Amino acid sequence: MNNKGFIQIITVLLLLASIYQLSFTFVTNSVKNKAEAQAVSLYGNDISTSAARDSFQKVYLDSMSRVEVYPGLGFTYQECKENELNLGLDLQGGMNVTLEVETPVVIKAMAGETDNKAFLEAFENAEAKYLGQENFVDALEREYNETAPEGKIAGVFYGKGLEIDLPNGIQSSNDEIFEYLKKESESAISRAFEIISTRIDKFGVAQPNVQRLDNGRILIELPGVDDPDRVRRLIVTSAQLEFWRMYDKNKAAEVLDNANKIILGEQIASDSTVESLDTVQADSAIKESIEGTLGDDTDSLANDSTPDISFEEFKEKNPLLSIFNFNLTQDRKNWGGGSVIGFIDKSNIDKFNEYLSRKDVKAIMPQNLRFKIGFKPVEGNETIYEIHALQSNRDGKPSLAGNVITDARPTREQNLEVGVSMTMNQEGTVKWKRLTAEAAKNKESVAIVLDDRVYSSPTVQNEIPNGRSSITGNFDMQEATDLSNILKAGKLPAPVKIVGENTVGPTLGDKAIKAGTLSLAVGFLLVIIFMILYYGKAGLYADIALLVNLVFIIGVLAGLHAALTLPGMAGLVLTIGMAVDANVLIFERIREELQGGKSFKSAIKDGYSGAYSSIIDANITTVIAGVILWVLGKGPVMGFAVILVIGILSSLFTSIFLTRLFIDGDIKKGKETSFYTSISEKFGRKLNTIDWDFIGKRKMFYMISGVLILIGIVSLSTRGLSTGVDFKGGWSYVVNIENANSTDIKAALGDVITDANNEVKTYGAVNRYKITTSYLIESEDSLVNIKVEDALVKSLVKYNFSKEDILSINKVGPTIARDTTVRSIWAIALAIIGMFLYILVRFRNIGFSLGATAAIFHDVLIVFSIYSIFYGILPFELSIDQAFIAAILTVVGYSINDTVVVFDRVREFIGLNKRETDLAPIINRAINTTLSRTLITSLTTLMVILILFIFGGEGLKGFTFALLIGVAVGTYSSVCIATPIVVDFLKKFGK
Repeated sequence: MNNKGFIQIITVLLLLASIYQLSFTFVTNSVKNKAEAQAVSLYGNDISTSAARDSFQKVYLDSMSRVEVYPGLGFTYQECKENELNLGLDLQGGMNVTLEVETPVVIKAMAGETDNKAFLEAFENAEAKYLGQENFVDALEREYNETAPEGKIAGVFYGKGLEIDLPNGIQSSNDEIFEYLKKESESAISRAFEIISTRIDKFGVAQPNVQRLDNGRILIELPGVDDPDRVRRLIVTSAQLEFWRMYDKNKAAEVLDNANKIILGEQIASDSTVESLDTVQADSAIKESIEGTLGDDTDSLANDSTPDISFEEFKEKNPLLSIFNFNLTQDRKNWGGGSVIGFIDKSNIDKFNEYLSRKDVKAIMPQNLRFKIGFKPVEGNETIYEIHALQSNRDGKPSLAGNVITDARPTREQNLEVGVSMTMNQEGTVKWKRLTAEAAKNKESVAIVLDDRVYSSPTVQNEIPNGRSSITGNFDMQEATDLSNILKAGKLPAPVKIVGENTVGPTLGDKAIKAGTLSLAVGFLLVIIFMILYYGKAGLYADIALLVNLVFIIGVLAGLHAALTLPGMAGLVLTIGMAVDANVLIFERIREELQGGKSFKSAIKDGYSGAYSSIIDANITTVIAGVILWVLGKGPVMGFAVILVIGILSSLFTSIFLTRLFIDGDIKKGKETSFYTSISEKFGRKLNTIDWDFIGKRKMFYMISGVLILIGIVSLSTRGLSTGVDFKGGWSYVVNIENANSTDIKAALGDVITDANNEVKTYGAVNRYKITTSYLIESEDSLVNIKVEDALVKSLVKYNFSKEDILSINKVGPTIARDTTVRSIWAIALAIIGMFLYILVRFRNIGFSLGATAAIFHDVLIVFSIYSIFYGILPFELSIDQAFIAAILTVVGYSINDTVVVFDRVREFIGLNKRETDLAPIINRAINTTLSRTLITSLTTLMVILILFIFGGEGLKGFTFALLIGVAVGTYSSVCIATPIVVDFLKKFGK
């Protein structure tokens, strides 16, 4: 081999660079272990003191952030943390959130209160059809052009106080307007990204990742987070701060009474009822509260002569007034304090808002009256919220907007109440002084509203001249700190909604690490043993190259600051199996050369050079599949693709060059490296005697495959596939539930979570289940996750289930599910097209491309068929999710990998027998000579996949099962399907 010195230098440099990159991880782990040891020595190792230990470790590690901990090089702990190997959230626990900036809201705000029918119709159609896979403005432009082909949209954005910034003003063309709207929506997304990034920076989590995706989406990854609700509040809060005057409660109650009468007409017709806050004992109390508030005009609501009217009858006659209680003093003669007009159970808030949003009800509402709900439940009752009656200015806006706030910080008042103190600019100070003076005169309250929820509504005693205000409201210091950071970061230019979420608790993370590490260790050990037993000293050299390859992969991963995920660990284990494939191809070729009578030195030279073509072709096809998965995959699946691509490229270097260095070293010393053992000699002799007529029996293979595929198509047509939440959207929870089974749990869920598809499956360990539901997945409510979790807990309360029993949460919104579906279809299609074109370029014959493509379709169809036939039968989940698509693409790559090895030998034999007209015996001989390498490479790969299947944990069962089937079927198709199709094509159309 030429350039040995250069290869040696490159190898040493790469090895040193990888070890250096990994050294940061060793240093940080050392510091963490020291923190853990000190925590145990101080607080013991009991479960009861775990919180104290965790708190101590956090404080200890925070104190070490600026301390130099890297011996000799002087890096601080924080600097080492920034360079250590990142673990994915599925391994260390944490939260992954995908946000979508609601750009339609930005456009609607720019259009104001327009009455342009064409625009409103186009906007409504665009919203209904918008799937989150393009810019919303493009969808709006398309709909507007269909609705009003000759229309001029400029008038929508000019007039009625509106005037966007365009040189031609109202004369601007539609193209100019839509281009401007694109820029504004893009600007809103950019500002939202900056504001959310600022909030996350102040959150205090180590190594957060905030990145902008396409189509107005933002990805947030927060390792180690154990309070998902806090994160959700932090990122979806728009920070739209407002100050409102209180509305006259007598007049507000009168409006509610009139609204009740309007709603009553419809309720009588539909005979529907509304769930009430109170029990039957509330009959007379509500009657008294209405009478005490509205005077004598209550005959229609509750007759004095019928004090014992049942509450059900009262609900029928009072659909609105029966879902909340008025805020009255104990004697029910006067209003309670502040702007609070009533109290409502959280289960009725949506119904209350729905009633007040009706067009006929809005028609009787005063222009300056707003009803808003309190931010938190009242103290002492976790389900009851305040209803506030607030008064706007003549233009429908609050008395003071929050953009006057210049600073916000958490405080503790003299009464020890925690709040947020705010400072205003000069303009705000003047307006605040006037507002508080007017409120103090009448002893009224001023409501402080954030994101349409009332945080506090203090009664103003005196004018406040210094521009200071504060928000209180049953906060703890952490909540006050978060709120002050939100206010300082600024108001989001548009609302954001959570369209995807994945939360993994530390328990599952620890188990995943142990399962992945065990799989890696066992897989590596088995491959090492196998290579030595089968190839002797050459196998030992391959094992050393494999170990170096492993160091290279992890070192490069750390250097790229990419995260090692659970599928990534699976990719690492799979790479171990595939990495030895190149050495198997080389070693088998060298054996052939030795058997052909060549000298050892010549056999080595010709063996390596003869195997290069197969090795490069086989690995490039797998890289094509990996790159497609890298580009189109997301989250942990992308982590698998990263490992796969890095691993293949690294293994090419170590397998081809490193083992050659060792063997050439033996030659230099006058030694001959052993490529045989007693086991491989016996096995090899048997394989060499095989002369099976694969081509002659091809019709039998076609028939076998045809029957299998037909059975699969029937199953796919009748049973279909079990699609996971990645493709259909929904919520997925991994939970611990004792003394129950999946049937009982599903029945309990159905009693509470109705009008939803609920699924329950066992998930590995005893008492562990995976619950999937579509409940409220279409809801736009920012607090929908709390509602779903509350419903989950309520339905399973008889099993003593609580939120602490939820080990992981995965939410996939409808837009993300559609996006995943489209990406997956593209990924598979591009992989197949890529393989077809590569084979065509390399073999310069469409027959080879058709044979390879047919084998791919064959393998993919059989894997899909197996999943269709056996889901619900096998004791593990067989859902079609992103991990399954990753497995399919890996199968596509591996199928071509195997096929190319056979094709390469076929091409070689055809080249050596150019004058032969009957290609069948030549190709058959070529297939038989590749049996040894085909079986060995498949065996090593299947061996490590089987280890993954057994030890990799429940999260990898379905993924590895697809790989097991795919690799086994791919090995069969490369010999029995792909190559025979090439023969048939060449027979019909010639060479």
